[in-house]
Amino acid sequence: MLRINRWVLLHAAFCMLLSTAAWAGSGGDSGTSKADAGIAAYIGGKPITMAELDAKAIGKNMKLAQSLYDARQKALDDIIMERLLADEAAAQGISVDVLIAKRLAESAPPVTDAAVESFYNANKARMGGKPLEAMSARIRQHLATQGQGAARKNLLNELKKKSDVRIALEPPRAEIVLAANDPVQGPADAKVTIVEYVDFQ
Repeated sequence: MLRINRWVLLHAAFCMLLSTAAWAGSGGDSGTSKADAGIAAYIGGKPITMAELDAKAIGKNMKLAQSLYDARQKALDDIIMERLLADEAAAQGISVDVLIAKRLAESAPPVTDAAVESFYNANKARMGGKPLEAMSARIRQHLATQGQGAARKNLLNELKKKSDVRIALEPPRAEIVLAANDPVQGPADAKVTIVEYVDFQ
């Protein structure tokens, strides 16, 4: 269900983006301009903001809110990585591709035969009875991909610290309303509320 929600959300956002671009390109006949950024509509001159739409559309749908947050978090990481890599490459006088290749070579060395054999032995039950020779290439590729992913993550964290990056993107939060007769422990003004759901069957 989460994958479906995420696809619907991204598809809708993409369609909205295309629609907005087409409208802006045609000049529109409602006087829409750059000053209207973040505004969805007007009623008697009073704006309906995109923030209001978000609150209405996903305010009570935590799965949709989480999908939107995940998409934004991924996009944010990509943009931060692109900009930090560009700055670091420029500082070293090399291209971004050369910088990435250099750092991956340092942080993610080639997978050894011993590592392949160790992985095979630890996961032999998942190999479908196939011998090491038959699975070696796939295991090597899997380990190399894992190593590159970890190296990229480490590089991003290192560049973030070096450039003093501050993340202001907030994760979605649900407002929990407790009834007067709900069983609770602790002060009413506690900063954190833990809600436990019990399914009686």
